Amino acid sequence: MNEAYASDYASNTSDYGSDDTSDCELDNNILDDTWINNIEKEEKIYNRFYKESNDKINIFFVYINNSNEIYHIKKNKINLDNNVLDKLALIYLLKKYRIYNNTKHKIISIIQYNIDLEPEELASYLKNQEDYNFLYIKSKIIEIKWDDTINLFKDLNSLYILFYESNHEKKNETKKVFIRSKRKLKRTTTRKKA
Repeated sequence: MNEAYASDYASNTSDYGSDDTSDCELDNNILDDTWINNIEKEEKIYNRFYKESNDKINIFFVYINNSNEIYHIKKNKINLDNNVLDKLALIYLLKKYRIYNNTKHKIISIIQYNIDLEPEELASYLKNQEDYNFLYIKSKIIEIKWDDTINLFKDLNSLYILFYESNHEKKNETKKVFIRSKRKLKRTTTRKKA
């Protein structure tokens, strides 16, 4: 039984050691990298569907008048540092843009729009868009972080800051203070005449 195994092994290995192929042909087969180039070309088509970090976002400053009508919108692009808009930069933007047409406005809402779909979820999103919500209302002024986004949707990530017109004129609202002495008033008593 061992002899049969040895003869099979010898017949199978004899094909590999034949001198029919030259060393140049082996080198060409080993170094043939056209298949790698073909894969890279095919991958370029799908680069738009891979997630990447956000380096810029759009900020919309929406101004609302006393009649609850939007009367102006400003749009700016701002750079993010590691997908984050830090608290100090946000405060600076809020102070800088709260005055429009010499009218002060107060902040009523900060809304973050961040498309954080996974590439695998894209097909189900296209079928049922109602099942996904990408708006996040910020209740505090803190740093805002954007999650990595599919490259195709990066331009849609944004921040909306809603300002309401403030026509509140300052009136003298100082409370009047009445100063009274601490001594008690004496009550005068009258006697009845007998």
